[in-house]
Amino acid sequence: MSQLSKVTHSRNQWKHKAKQRGDHDRYQRKQHARISAERDRVTTALKAAQARLQQLEAQLRQLEAQLQEQIIQPKVEVVLVTLQLFLVARIGLRAVARVLSLLAWALGIKKAPCPQTVINWVIRLAIVRIEAARSLKGLPLRQAPFTNGLIWMLDISIGLGTGKILAVLAVDAHHHQLVPSALSLDRVHCIGVSVADSWTGDTIAELLGHLIARMGRPAASLKDGGSDLQKAVALLGEKGLASPCIDDIAHAVAGMLKRTYHDHPALGTFLAACGRVSGKLKHTILACLTPPTVRTKARFMHVHRLFTWADQVRGLSPAGGAKKGSV
Repeated sequence: MSQLSKVTHSRNQWKHKAKQRGDHDRYQRKQHARISAERDRVTTALKAAQARLQQLEAQLRQLEAQLQEQIIQPKVEVVLVTLQLFLVARIGLRAVARVLSLLAWALGIKKAPCPQTVINWVIRLAIVRIEAARSLKGLPLRQAPFTNGLIWMLDISIGLGTGKILAVLAVDAHHHQLVPSALSLDRVHCIGVSVADSWTGDTIAELLGHLIARMGRPAASLKDGGSDLQKAVALLGEKGLASPCIDDIAHAVAGMLKRTYHDHPALGTFLAACGRVSGKLKHTILACLTPPTVRTKARFMHVHRLFTWADQVRGLSPAGGAKKGSV
């Protein structure tokens, strides 16, 4: 190969390599420019999105603050809701606290009241209602025009440990003429409550005397057949403060049943059978057929429940109908 051919061949190789390097460099510059532009665009969009997100978060916090300001209930309304759950919904004190703790966020309550707080609110309401009921007056009766027109209901029950609670409730003597329905809780007013280790006719008469001095003489007194209440009414009569005394029909019937059947051998056999049936059916698939619970102290007040239950069970399960060895 001549010297000219060698130079020409070398120059062609150099030109080919130079073109390759130029094409590669131009491609790299275009890719770098494209990537830089895409990066700048994405960075700009990201900054705009972050700014928008911060703006939305600020607006959301502002709306939440405004919503909380609108939702948060003042203490008066919290107390009202609590007392409505206890008095109207008829759920227990601890259940009221649990319900309010579950609904605290929805109601805007920062801290739900504990059971002791609920008890305090109920006691305060009771005190206010008792004081307000002291000025209560009913329609006077023609037979007793100088009375306060109320019938007082007297009852003693065990309520605070060993202490016994004496409660005095009042209802309008004309209730059945004014309201075409049975006596309900909203028609009954508590006018006096007192607690003592024991109550006698003298102490009951003393408490009733204080109430009569403030409210006037009742049109009548409704009570059970207890001798202590009977003695208290007699003591008031000696002081010229007597009112007609009405014996509660349920207690009167229970007293008659007790006098007649308390020592009757058939009743003991029946109660023992109820106890055996209850022991066999509890914690079984037939637990729904267990006899109703009747307290020993007030057995004859609710003994009809046992009789009704026994009659229904005898109808459902005649003698010889059960398989041998079954419950």
